[in-house]
Amino acid sequence: MSQTLEIEFKTLLTQTDYQKLVVAYFQQDRIPFVQTNYYYDTPNFDLKEYGAGLRIRQLNDRAELTLKTPLKNQYGLLETNDDLPLDDISTFIKSPVSWPHEHVIKKLNSFAIYANELELKAQLKTSRLEINLSPDVLLVLDESWYHGKHDYELEMEVTDATIGKEFFLNFLKEHNIQLVSTKNKIARAVAENTDK
Repeated sequence: MSQTLEIEFKTLLTQTDYQKLVVAYFQQDRIPFVQTNYYYDTPNFDLKEYGAGLRIRQLNDRAELTLKTPLKNQYGLLETNDDLPLDDISTFIKSPVSWPHEHVIKKLNSFAIYANELELKAQLKTSRLEINLSPDVLLVLDESWYHGKHDYELEMEVTDATIGKEFFLNFLKEHNIQLVSTKNKIARAVAENTDK
């Protein structure tokens, strides 16, 4: 189990801006890694009401269960993570009651949300590139596919909200990229799946 503070700023990108940043920051031989996120909530979207998000993230070599919850009086989200064995990932994706009764489940229970109430709401596949611009700034470029949609996104993960926001806005200005406010991936994927 791990708990981390997630402070990030993001914008949707055009394909042209995405490709421009790939060329500027990533060597040609740099291969993105692929991850698939499976998003869960109750039938009444109780987690969404709390401002929380729940996912399984599957990569080639590992998988994790993550609950993101808002922090009081602070910008960012608290991420609670439990590792999941890849051998059982198909079962975990289909059946939340099969999830290990560890930190994420205990935290869900503290909200009076139980595994038997959860259902898979959406799925999103991402091709991701990451590079540290400094010890306090991680640049993330994502190309994502979900329920017939395809988009490009820049995320900047930072350690300080105030300094990070200024750095992010300056980065966009320096690269002549327009800030396009966007919902997070879970909200976009669930909204798109619900509209079908």
